[in-house]
Parts: sequence; C-alpha cells; structure tokens
Amino acid sequence: MPMNENEQVSEWDIWVKDFISTWIDGLMEGINKIDDEKTRKQILEIAGRACAQAHSITLFEDTWKAVEGDMDKLIEVLNEKMGSEIYTKISDKEISVSYEKCYCPLVALGLTDSPILCNCSIYWLKENFETILGDEVVVDINQAVLRGGKSCNFTIKTTN
Repeated sequence: MPMNENEQVSEWDIWVKDFISTWIDGLMEGINKIDDEKTRKQILEIAGRACAQAHSITLFEDTWKAVEGDMDKLIEVLNEKMGSEIYTKISDKEISVSYEKCYCPLVALGLTDSPILCNCSIYWLKENFETILGDEVVVDINQAVLRGGKSCNFTIKTTN
C-alpha cells in the first residue's frame, strides 16, 4: 500500500487489502464460533502478548527502569510518550487506561472491526504491566469503541 499521498494505489494493492481484510474477518468469525471460551481467550492472549512484545514492551521496560519503579512517574511519562492513550492512577492498585478510538493497526487500516479484538487489548495491557511489575494484573474492559462505546476504557488492577 502507498506510504504517502503521492504514490498510486494499484489494483494489486486494493486486492491485497481486500484479501487480508476478508481473511481476518473469517478468522475473527472462526474465533467467535469456538464454543470453548478458554480456547478463544488463549488465541487472543497469544496475539495480544505478541503485539506488546513486538511493539511496546521496550518502552514500558525502559520507562519503568528510568522512573525507578515509581508508578506515578510511569503514568506521567506514558501520558507524554503515548499521547493518544490516557493513563490515570485510581489507587495504589488500580490504573485506568482510555483511548479516544481503537488504535489496533488492524482496525486503523480498515482490515476488520471485530469486537473480539478488544480481548486482544486486554492481553496487550497485561503483557506490558505484568512484565514491568513482575506480577499478574487483572484487566477489565469498561467500554470499547468496537463494542459501541464512545471510547475505549480499561481498568488494570494489581494483585499484590
């Protein structure tokens, strides 16, 4: 696909995007049809954690190290660096994360709008926070754009 407005979109580019979009929609539909909820969650957990490892974990680890484990400073830096994501400390054990829209690249590129991807975001957040905290966290979806919400909002709770 073209990287800037001066490049032309070829028929091949259109076909590839359509193919990928159709394939991803089929995958999402297939995941939704799996009767076993545990299996559905495992698939999205693998995807969400892999996405974090590939694209954001270094930012979280470097920032956590730079702020010397200070959660308030971490939130301040994440809000500066992430820009479109708003991190808010609710209590010593709870953080709220809000996005004005879905930032999943699959959605941003128009490849899918499946609400099941919101579960992928749970594991993206879990991977980032569990890695830096060294302990399990629980992530809840409060609302999501792909599920009819005006924004995406998650709550992250530490277990210790």
